[in-house]
Amino acid sequence: MINVLASLWSWDPGFRGILTVLVAVTVLCGSVFLILATNNGARLGFLLALTGFTGWLFVMGIIWSMYGIGYKGNAPTWKVEDVVRSESGSGEVPSSLDKATTLPLPDELPDPVKLRNGDAEFTKAFPTAQRDPNLGDLVTVPGPGAELLKQVNKQVAPWRILETSNKYTGETQAVVAEALGPDGQNLFAAASDYVVIDSFVVGGKTSRTDNSMVGRVKWRARSTFNFRPPEFYAAVQLQAAIPQATKPGQAPPTPVRDPNAPIITVVLKRVDGHLLRRHAIALTILMGASTAVLCSMLHRRDKLAQAQRMAVAGAS
Repeated sequence: MINVLASLWSWDPGFRGILTVLVAVTVLCGSVFLILATNNGARLGFLLALTGFTGWLFVMGIIWSMYGIGYKGNAPTWKVEDVVRSESGSGEVPSSLDKATTLPLPDELPDPVKLRNGDAEFTKAFPTAQRDPNLGDLVTVPGPGAELLKQVNKQVAPWRILETSNKYTGETQAVVAEALGPDGQNLFAAASDYVVIDSFVVGGKTSRTDNSMVGRVKWRARSTFNFRPPEFYAAVQLQAAIPQATKPGQAPPTPVRDPNAPIITVVLKRVDGHLLRRHAIALTILMGASTAVLCSMLHRRDKLAQAQRMAVAGAS
């Protein structure tokens, strides 16, 4: 018998986790109920303790649903949907995904090098002595970058250009490097063998445009309860780099894309993980309704007790 109990105790995290939760609930909730029961009676004490417990869960559920703290499950990931080759100047992206066929090729968009050379703000942000920027770099420059962002997004609609400072840029490029590398389609031996031109996104939840406090609250509420947003896609356009020899003792040269190489468009789809926030919202609504019912019961009980006290006082 002792060996059986010892083996159960060593079963981690099953038995220990269950025992920890039971002890915590018994000690924390039980102690509060014991104090309330000794002062108000068992029934009223239980009703008060249960009301406080559901109210606490309701408040915590609101915070968790809005900010997603705590256990979230598997994180969302990107999945490669299609890899398309296009010849420069063809104006076609023959993808199996209908939305991807509307993507423009780099030669149909403004030339970022010419834009950089023709604007002082762009030149200051990306000097000519450094690498040539792409459109995703230029749209991050305050002032002219905002106007360029509107112009490019209007031209590539319904797609939107992805800024290099956006978190999705690094995520998508990491997935592309793995998909096109030796462990994937083996199109390139390393990420240095190609140059990413620009990235685009379409679908997903609506981004915030109003940075005021009221605008942030409205956007957060809409985003939290938007359970079925449009499917979220990303497209990364790249081109093979011109082979360059690394000189001994010097840093590797900056990759330069080969203008004669085909343009490769990698289309990715955002795959959601375990959507625990939806269950949290459902539990929050349930706890809110339970708290309202219990508060109503306590209110009716107080009204009844008050009426009885007044009747006794009137009779005396």
